Amino acid sequence: MLLARPDPSLGVHLLAGLPTEAVRWGFARASERMVVVPLPALADAVVGDATRIGVVLPPFVEPSSLVESWEACGFLPYRFGRPAHVEGVSTFVDLDHVGDHLASAAPLALHGWGRSDFDGRTVADILVEQIESATHLVLVGARRVPASIARRLGVLNPGASRTPLRRGSRLDLGELEAAPARSVPVVPPWLEALQGECDPAPRSDLFVYRRAHPFDSTRFARWLANPPSDLVRGKGHVWLANEPALSFGYSCAGSVHRLFPAGRWWASYAEGAWPTCDAQRRRLLERWHPRFGDRRQELVFAGVDLDRDRVRASLDACLVPEERLGDALHASRTEGSGAPSTPRTMLN
Repeated sequence: MLLARPDPSLGVHLLAGLPTEAVRWGFARASERMVVVPLPALADAVVGDATRIGVVLPPFVEPSSLVESWEACGFLPYRFGRPAHVEGVSTFVDLDHVGDHLASAAPLALHGWGRSDFDGRTVADILVEQIESATHLVLVGARRVPASIARRLGVLNPGASRTPLRRGSRLDLGELEAAPARSVPVVPPWLEALQGECDPAPRSDLFVYRRAHPFDSTRFARWLANPPSDLVRGKGHVWLANEPALSFGYSCAGSVHRLFPAGRWWASYAEGAWPTCDAQRRRLLERWHPRFGDRRQELVFAGVDLDRDRVRASLDACLVPEERLGDALHASRTEGSGAPSTPRTMLN
């Protein structure tokens, strides 16, 4: 009696990168080594007995979000009717343009790379996310990696392998498989640091800034307008004295810094509106300040040769002094119900 041969497992490799000429060329080289389809065509793609396919992502698709959603719903095995999984994320980095892209606050829509004409995410935002999500960084364009770029890539994703791909060569999947890389999905270093209870090691490229007092909005606006030049990545939540109910998100991608509304602090709600999940409530209360509740500064920074003391001191200078704290918080409650008084220059 002959047993049916089981269908081979299918490895799906996501191919990301901003669509420069060199990156498109890199995608074409990948097609010489595996079946490559664009993401919009994946629903109808026929892969036969292939054991690996590449899926080219549009620039507006964040690889980490796609991996999480596919794994949550079991999309790939359902789509292909056999065992299938994401085996890696290869981000193609154009060395001739990566410096300019990491400094670009231009919206994706301006280049025609956005989800729509109103996609306001910046070029730096999406490139940093592509780099952070990668298990492999494929370097295209220039023949040599500038030392400054190599160090910034190392800060953004120290665990990804790096594979140069030059004209006249082919993408060697064997090298990608053998190279040490973290599993999918990749957790960015800043997220590990922000979620951890302990601060990163003193010699790492990361440090966490936590304070219980609010920032003076005018001083912090000046800080955002002229931030430390050695920062490469930053994330977290900000508390402004003139907006005690509102939490603001902070993001640094490359050299682009943004502040944006991120909901309300739990302290501004009645207890009956708090999370119903016991674990969430327990974590909330463990971090509860007797005077300010969950309001706090909680930021993580990464950079090249980061001067932690200088960054920390520059942020401490933005805090409302203890002797002025009561007046600042009282004024914020009596300003009226009009438009928020947060300076517009702080919100991008």
